[in-house]
Amino acid sequence: MSKLTRFLFGAYTLTVPSERARDVFNVLITNNIPFGKTKEKDGGVSVCLSPKGYRRYRKICGEEFLFGEKAREIGAFAILRRYRLRFGMFAGALIFALSVFLSSFFVWDINVSGNVNLTEAEIMERLDAYGFRLGTFIPSADTDEICERILLEAGNISFMKINMRGTVASVEIHERKNDAVAEEDTSPSNLVAKYDAQIERFEVSGGVPAVEYLQAVKKGELLVSGIIDSNALGYRLVRARGKVFARVTLAFESTIPFETTQKTYTGKEISEKSIKFFSKSLNLLKNTNIPYEKYDTIVNEEKLYLFGIIELPIFVCSVTYKEYEEKPYTLTREEAYARARTALSEQTESALAEAEILSRSTSLTEDETAMHLRTEVYCIIDIAEEVKISTN
Repeated sequence: MSKLTRFLFGAYTLTVPSERARDVFNVLITNNIPFGKTKEKDGGVSVCLSPKGYRRYRKICGEEFLFGEKAREIGAFAILRRYRLRFGMFAGALIFALSVFLSSFFVWDINVSGNVNLTEAEIMERLDAYGFRLGTFIPSADTDEICERILLEAGNISFMKINMRGTVASVEIHERKNDAVAEEDTSPSNLVAKYDAQIERFEVSGGVPAVEYLQAVKKGELLVSGIIDSNALGYRLVRARGKVFARVTLAFESTIPFETTQKTYTGKEISEKSIKFFSKSLNLLKNTNIPYEKYDTIVNEEKLYLFGIIELPIFVCSVTYKEYEEKPYTLTREEAYARARTALSEQTESALAEAEILSRSTSLTEDETAMHLRTEVYCIIDIAEEVKISTN
């Protein structure tokens, strides 16, 4: 039984002491009375029954409960019966229901998908510049025109679509590939070596190769020339393009001092709270002065739901400032080694992402002040680096 069903059609929560729960479930199961999920809390077990199931259970047990049960009716009708004489509450509920109905004409939430390099904040900023944000009146928003204008303005977006699903806007984008943008640059260039290496193979799509298979090259040496000498056309300047793979030994090292500092929270913290309705914020408790020299900022944003089911465009935002101190700390050999491995791994993962590793050797040394972890990697990797040709 879903939360919405329980609210609209009503239900009963039956709570029984833990030691008598088995008796209650025996009655329910023996008589084929359906029941919902069970919960254990404060030494008792509660189970949810439909109105029909509850009436059957009462008929079996009689007027008096047999196992110390306590029943509570839940749902819309129970609320109406409970507060039937409180007219002010009904008036408030009516106004609130009307507000919720009217708010269905406004954008309550915006979800962005498809972005890789662009952040969600950057996309939201572009939408906001054309008047599309939380709280936008949906009938007046021309989403197709907004997308077209953003596509004309942004060179890094190739496709954009805003799909409205009720009050939620789903923004789908496709980013333009960086390679496609780079290929538009036709200014002349050469490819030179980034490292001392031995040529293994090359894949050239622009320019003239200046090296041969198994040739040894030095760092900065010309690999692919952007100057073409043609008998028919004479000298021409082009952009050198391609990859030159070579055998090379790359060295990486990480040094971790034994003496460092450690962050320790003092236990002191202050908070500020606000309520955000659509894109408007109302500060409930704001601290303009943060009395700490060093602190971490923890931001939490929680969306509110009506009856735990209906999503509202209201957020409770809290910002907590936690003070900390940095105290001197001496690393153990194990801790220093773990940090050195992590730092070295970060270096090699980015540098060797597309390399074919042939062999690897690692050495560990230390002195009184620090630990040094060094690795040498013999690999085949693209050593080509583009250098523009000056035409001035």
